[in-house]
Amino acid sequence: MKIGIDIGGSHVGIGLVDEFGNIQQKKEKYIVEKIENESQISKKNLKEEITQFIIQTIKEYQKMDFVENVGIAVPGTVNQTTIIKAVNLGIENYEITPIIEKETGTKVKLKNDAKCSALAEQKYGNFSECENGLFLCIGTGVGGAVIYNGKVLEAKEVPGFEFSHMIIQKNGLQCNCGKRGCFEIYASLKRFKEKIAYEFNLTTLRNEEIIKIILNNKDDVRLKYFLNEYIENLAIGISNLINIFEPEKILIGGGFTDYKEILLEPLKQQLLTGNLLFNKRNDIIIQLAKFKNDAGIIGATLI
Repeated sequence: MKIGIDIGGSHVGIGLVDEFGNIQQKKEKYIVEKIENESQISKKNLKEEITQFIIQTIKEYQKMDFVENVGIAVPGTVNQTTIIKAVNLGIENYEITPIIEKETGTKVKLKNDAKCSALAEQKYGNFSECENGLFLCIGTGVGGAVIYNGKVLEAKEVPGFEFSHMIIQKNGLQCNCGKRGCFEIYASLKRFKEKIAYEFNLTTLRNEEIIKIILNNKDDVRLKYFLNEYIENLAIGISNLINIFEPEKILIGGGFTDYKEILLEPLKQQLLTGNLLFNKRNDIIIQLAKFKNDAGIIGATLI
């Protein structure tokens, strides 16, 4: 058995995964639940909280079965031992693997979360017969990976590809990375949820509460505006990537998958019938990742 760990912007998921990519056991820990608490989180304490949860869970799983190794999917830039920069967690240059290896006696590997998800979908999921594909992980932030000629495209040097920080608005909103107008600041699910929560006086960003508000207020003018604005910005960023890579298939994972009935079809329509694509194509497949929000956990075991 292997352990796959997905560190997200709002929660950490840890799974005990078998040789066929099936999650046999899973534990989750939410690290950001309420809007008012987010700005008060100590980044030092957050690192320690995440690390201790990982160590504790690995030890629990080791009592249940033999653990071959551990893989960690991280939303940001990493090398073999270190989280170099995870913008939405406020973590930089954190050498995490030696700490976990010392406490658990198990080999630990790191990889970008979107690339882990793409690996999972390539081996077990919706990229299994795809030579050229684009994976987008949309949640607290926006991550991306490319399948090119049957392989996950890797940069020669760190940091590699950061689709989330391409500019889609000149002099736009300030991103957590310090730049303005980044794709992520307009297309992250977090920002979408924050706008709705603010307008409807919610104190939580939990998906079930946001979805309830959307479904109960379908005719609300403000809500329609937010939905259209979000889809438009998301489509602009994705169309840029399509124009560059020309994928045959696009998979979307992360928290976005919880909003399939609300967001996926409007996004498809915006991309395929709008004026965003250089090559007008109707054959691009746009769908959710087979493993939805678990793709990172499964893919982390394939590092």
